[in-house]
Amino acid sequence: MVTLARRPAPRLRVLILAIFAVLATLVVAGPQRPAAAAAAAASDGWVLATTSPAAAAGAPAYIGNGYVGTRVPADGAGYADAPVATETHVAGVYADKPDVDHGGIQRQGSVNLPGWTQLDVIVAGHRYAAAAASDYRQVLDLRHGVVTTTATWSAGGRVTRLAYDVALDRARERVGLVRLRLTPSWSGNLQVRDVLGAGARLTPGGLRPVSAAANARTALLAVRTAGIGTEVAEVARLRVPPASTVAAKADPAAMTATRTATIPVRAGQTYEVAKVVGFATSLDATNAAGAARRAAGSAPASAGILAENSAAWARLWTSDIVVPGQPKLQGRVRAAQFYLLASARPDVDWSISPVGLSAGGYNNHVFWDAETWMYPALLAQHPAEASTVVDYRYRTRAGARRNAQRTGYGGQRFAWESALTGDEVTPTWAETGRLEQHVTADVALAQWQYYLATGDQGWLRARGWPVLQGAAEFWASRAERGADGSYHINQVEGPDEQNWPVDDSVYTNATAKLTLELAARAGRLLGLAVPASWNQVAEGLVVLTPAPLGGLPAVRPEFRAYAGQQVKQADVVLLTYPWEFPQPAEVDRSDLDYYTPRYDPDGPAMTDSVNSVIAAQLGIGCSAWTYTLRSLDPFVKAPYEQFTEARSGQGVFTFLTGEGGFLQEFLYGYTGLRWRADRVQLDPMLPPQLAGGLRLTGLRWQGRLFDIVLGPSTSTLTLWSGAPAQVETPAGTRTVSVGAPLTVPTRTAGPDGDNLARCRPVTANAADPSAPAVAAVDASTITAWTPDTDPATPSTLTVRLAGTPTLGHATLTWLDARPLAPYEVQIRTAGAWRTVATVPATTNMVDEVTFEPVAGDAVRLQIPATRFGGQNPKLAELAVRG
Repeated sequence: MVTLARRPAPRLRVLILAIFAVLATLVVAGPQRPAAAAAAAASDGWVLATTSPAAAAGAPAYIGNGYVGTRVPADGAGYADAPVATETHVAGVYADKPDVDHGGIQRQGSVNLPGWTQLDVIVAGHRYAAAAASDYRQVLDLRHGVVTTTATWSAGGRVTRLAYDVALDRARERVGLVRLRLTPSWSGNLQVRDVLGAGARLTPGGLRPVSAAANARTALLAVRTAGIGTEVAEVARLRVPPASTVAAKADPAAMTATRTATIPVRAGQTYEVAKVVGFATSLDATNAAGAARRAAGSAPASAGILAENSAAWARLWTSDIVVPGQPKLQGRVRAAQFYLLASARPDVDWSISPVGLSAGGYNNHVFWDAETWMYPALLAQHPAEASTVVDYRYRTRAGARRNAQRTGYGGQRFAWESALTGDEVTPTWAETGRLEQHVTADVALAQWQYYLATGDQGWLRARGWPVLQGAAEFWASRAERGADGSYHINQVEGPDEQNWPVDDSVYTNATAKLTLELAARAGRLLGLAVPASWNQVAEGLVVLTPAPLGGLPAVRPEFRAYAGQQVKQADVVLLTYPWEFPQPAEVDRSDLDYYTPRYDPDGPAMTDSVNSVIAAQLGIGCSAWTYTLRSLDPFVKAPYEQFTEARSGQGVFTFLTGEGGFLQEFLYGYTGLRWRADRVQLDPMLPPQLAGGLRLTGLRWQGRLFDIVLGPSTSTLTLWSGAPAQVETPAGTRTVSVGAPLTVPTRTAGPDGDNLARCRPVTANAADPSAPAVAAVDASTITAWTPDTDPATPSTLTVRLAGTPTLGHATLTWLDARPLAPYEVQIRTAGAWRTVATVPATTNMVDEVTFEPVAGDAVRLQIPATRFGGQNPKLAELAVRG
């Protein structure tokens, strides 16, 4: 049996929660944080809401507590299978089920578990539905982890006000709550129907009935997953108002248990129906039904559950990312944090799939997404939650060893798609399971990052080393010595999934080399013998040399036969971040500039996330902000700011891979934060678009607690608890200690003294979300503004300057496409727009425009509608000079 959860005894657990509650308000061995600052940090971005049932149904809210997750339908409770199914998932639960798309059997596929939130309101024979209600509002409260839905509903001439609260208790991972409050404007009887099991048959062939039972107080439903045989139990305790009568029935074959309460009501009074649900599986309990029953029975009343859930979330939110003065962005940042945390908890020994516990996308398998994109976003502020990602690989290393043996190699080859055991469960029709072997290196890096962030040598010896050793053994056996005496890795697929199989993938080879070096370093640190072959292979492994490509001086070709073709997503640039492969900054910049225009325009969000981190590191104008917008705007989906995998709402969601990459921009990009074994590195950079600054609270490194506040000219690291720490800055290594904050200069981007438009505020009448207006002034000729307008509509771009300088020249650099008709350059002088130049239609990709000097506070381009069936123009850079 796989051990999924590690839980302390009940009394000890209560004591631990009490201690955490105290620690949430006190800082040990250090000064207390100012209350005013904490209040200001929580002033906005906490509530996401909609008044449209259609919007709520199209992208249902998601909540989770790291053990169980569920979507909440537009009605506020219940189950919907369209337009988006409101699924329920428990960590680690899989089935062997029919592959309805490709035939055969899907090994260890995701399972949509029986729905548990259904509490139907029935008046005069009509069932409440949000689509038929008025005064509708649904709110996702990120601070407290609750979805609240309110509506006024009329049926048979009877008007009733309803309010649903749905929560998954963060303090008790096995407990969920649905609270329904009813205020009728009439007197008589209404009914509330409780159902366990809605949607249990959504996964064809995935579930088998075990048992179902119901009485007035308690309902039980137990099911077993096909093939795997994991038993899942749900037990619901129902509380209804006095004088209610309850009829109960169960249908094991249909996998449902139902209670219907008839409630006498009086006009103007409010009535509450509460449903407390316990969850358990045979993965983490000897008797799943018994464990679920105990969880439901020991939980407090609804108010108590909501209170303890709120307190548990409050402890998590002491670590936050605050973006002052930007409520929309703040809501999106907090949503990304919430969705990641909703799918991870430290006492559940499991990793995170690309959609977490929100849905069944990619069969809830674990990919490199966990280590590369989600895990770093947790590690900086929530190392306990992040630990589940690395511990999962330790627990499933036997499966990784079997994967290596099956393919003729040594060590541990971690699965491209991993599930219950770590054995490769990628569908056989997909080449990725055979070829995307780089996941083993990604797993190794995460292990090392955990050691750097925690400094825990005991963990490294007991858990990290066995994984690092197995990964190194795999690469040492996988590399082939060629006739040239060097080592090669052939017939693989890198992160770029549009070009395969390839030889000497730069990403695969470089990360294999670094894995061997990291494992050797870990071994020496622990006083262990390290095979000489690791060093031999690492030194001899070919990492293709940078060469002039595409007019750039030093680009690493993606693989041996790479010829400049389209690339699916970030690949080579990942050597710069997160791998920090030792190479000149010139190579980092060339790789970024060369591959950016070659990425698939329909590729996923993570590419621009890493581009933002790299652009901030290199200090390329304000292009880091351009990449931030590109990583966000095309992917985020209203009303609950959930990422989709692809642009325009396509692909799986909630796509935690994209959410994690987005958060890394703030944690590691703009701060320049990097972990080292004996220090942290800090090199802050703030684009002018974040003029209000950036505040990161509750960061953790090797037992220390600290905040980082980025300001327009200086940034401050404040240590709240723990021993003094060394901080590497561009000015040298400094020491920070409790009571003695460290202040360093903030790198900024703005007018460079020559180009007066660079990084200035810019607006456009329309823009492709993947090509925002700021791209035209961000000091990068690789990013571009593209007007997203109908061909019959003119386009305008306006740049507000600092003061009222005298202007006489403009340079416009176009990328791939330029206006196909004459366009105008205008200057705003004395409050009026004046055309200073009309630029003729040419084939030039750079327009040098000189005009009579004029003082103005803004520049505007007027681009006519004429496209002649061609592309919209792409303005890479607008430079304005005196």
